[in-house]
Amino acid sequence: MWESSRSWLSFSNPKMSNEAYLTVSYFAAGVLCLGLGLAAYFWLRRPLQEVADSLPQKNWSRIIRRGFPLSTVLFVLSGYLSVNYYGCEQKTYKEIVSDRSYINKKNAEQVSDALTGTIWAVGLWSVILAIALRAPRRQAG
Repeated sequence: MWESSRSWLSFSNPKMSNEAYLTVSYFAAGVLCLGLGLAAYFWLRRPLQEVADSLPQKNWSRIIRRGFPLSTVLFVLSGYLSVNYYGCEQKTYKEIVSDRSYINKKNAEQVSDALTGTIWAVGLWSVILAIALRAPRRQAG
């Protein structure tokens, strides 16, 4: 029992059916991408809160605290979900399932697009923070 369940989880196991490999690798890539999004959030959370707390307008702080976690994870997941397995070649399901190297390539593309989503999220929040930090100076001057 233990040996059969352990072999099902192994990506390098040639005994795993191609459909199981597709499913497991798809969800493993999804968990990895979600982990990357959460890691980016937890890494940037404290500095962002410090900047938000220093803002004189409390509504900006509230928007930043509520929007940052959700948007960071959503940008990452949108990158992950944007990958099309059928691709430009319009492969059939049977062709996709039978080619593990193609599945690996698509999983790598999903992780790459998720990392791109992380970059976009950080860039967006950098612009939002720059606007929030600049706004009080204009009103005071």
